[in-house]
Amino acid sequence: MLLIFLILFNFCNALNPIYIPLDFSTVLQKMDSGEINKMYFTSEMNKVISFGNTDNINYITNIKPIVSDVIFKEAINHHIPIYFEKSNEVLDFLLNPFTIFILVSIGLNVLGRNMDIVNMNSPNNFFGINNIKINTVKTNVTFSDWSGSEEVINECYEVVSYLKNSTLYKNIGAEIPKGILLDGPPGTGKTLLAKAIATDSNATFIAVSGSEFVEMFVGVGAARIRNLFEKARNNKPCIIFIDEIDAIGKKRGQSGMFGNDEKEQTLNQLLVEMDGFNKNDDIIIIGATNRRDILDEALIRPGRFDRSISIPLPDRQSRISILNLYLKNKKLDNIDINLLADLTAGYSGAQLKNLINEACIFSARLGKTIITQDNLEAALSKLLVGIEKTNDDRDYETKKRVSIHECGHTLQISLNSNYFNLQKVTIKPTYSGAGGYTLFSDKPEIIEGGLYTKDLLKKRLTIALGGKAAEEIYYGNNFISIGATKDLELANQLALTMIEKYGMGNKLSNFYKQNENQFISKYSELTKNEIDNEVASLVNEAFMEAKNNILNNKEKFDIAVNELLKKTTLSEYEFNLIINSPI
Repeated sequence: MLLIFLILFNFCNALNPIYIPLDFSTVLQKMDSGEINKMYFTSEMNKVISFGNTDNINYITNIKPIVSDVIFKEAINHHIPIYFEKSNEVLDFLLNPFTIFILVSIGLNVLGRNMDIVNMNSPNNFFGINNIKINTVKTNVTFSDWSGSEEVINECYEVVSYLKNSTLYKNIGAEIPKGILLDGPPGTGKTLLAKAIATDSNATFIAVSGSEFVEMFVGVGAARIRNLFEKARNNKPCIIFIDEIDAIGKKRGQSGMFGNDEKEQTLNQLLVEMDGFNKNDDIIIIGATNRRDILDEALIRPGRFDRSISIPLPDRQSRISILNLYLKNKKLDNIDINLLADLTAGYSGAQLKNLINEACIFSARLGKTIITQDNLEAALSKLLVGIEKTNDDRDYETKKRVSIHECGHTLQISLNSNYFNLQKVTIKPTYSGAGGYTLFSDKPEIIEGGLYTKDLLKKRLTIALGGKAAEEIYYGNNFISIGATKDLELANQLALTMIEKYGMGNKLSNFYKQNENQFISKYSELTKNEIDNEVASLVNEAFMEAKNNILNNKEKFDIAVNELLKKTTLSEYEFNLIINSPI
């Protein structure tokens, strides 16, 4: 499209040369010096255009009838060719640059709407149907490059077995799956597993992205789907890997285009190719998505995607395996893998790899070749809260307020050690805007069990509001800072989830809010008001509990605040030693 625009721009420039105004005397001078090679008089003889020797640079002169006779005679004397205008309004309109642009745009649009008259399989197709990036290569990624759940690996090994021993399965009467859907959060290794399947099965691996089939012109995406499967049939056994398949696999009827949408036609062609009239023996389609809920039901039914493999975020044991994989062949010094696995709950494989890489960078920055536990914890802090500032130029009162705020969070964690593990609390500022921060995690058994109780979630609310509670105690309600803004956001969002999704309210103890249409609500104003009241009740109750915890441990709390001011960072052991020691 850019090339067409440039051609039009140059063409319009050619039709509209530059006209430089000249007076009568200057025109005569240029005629004498030979700078005029032809002249053009309008039909009214009130203008004369003099064409210069330089391309696209011409001169225009307003003249009177008496003057036109003089110029006319001088042009004859200098043997300059003379032309007269012939009025043609239709031709003027057609040669207008704006008219040309509109006509060409209409022509391209008509051509795009009638794609079925174009040879779709032509390698030199104007619309780039065959320009899709198809990597028909043998991969060198194996299952040893992926670490995590053994159950996921076993499911993938079965796919390899289908391709290697297809005859055995056919003799038994089993059909080889036509498609396998890899569903999971970003960074869990879906692409890596697809490559490993292709390597171990010794199959050609064709990798494409769902967005490569999305085009402006109707019919291009469907033609590319046909081209893709044709190439796969010429490279059997073959694995077609479609990453982000939700780009073309969304539920139909959502666009309001009554079936004429380009994406829907592309999806229809994919459905036909996967389970249509063509034979796809020894071809397996692997799709990857983190939005399985929006995929069309016809796409994920048996016969197309026969098997769905869910790849969740790694559990604790899987995180240990992943960390060991990425720490392999690296020099380590007293690394506590179990502690690191506890601190990285909810991390994907990609995030864990990034964590190890950041630790390596920290070590190299210090001129060392050995990765220490401090390097890993520093990398974890950077990923969680941002880069710490090395120069803290805040005044004492500001640091003290931050220390009070952070100790308010930390005390709640320490008093609920049956639920949470504290890593550290610090008043070191970061470039992300935090004046200090507290790192903690749930107990490993709670994370692995996944059954969070109402009491535990209420304690989380208390932790979130501990900083604001401490500021109110020390400075009063009128002098609370804006440092608790993020804490309030997290607390209210958690409380809302407890009421709407978990049924943890007092009056709405059995309530569950379904996803609503953004324009039409299923719930009455009374129900909405009750939800708001329940949320406010949970948050206020947690705030009062946080205040009471601090007031009941005021003397120890003061000691912890002063100690944090001196050391800037306290570990779990140091903080708990203060809170648990007798006064």
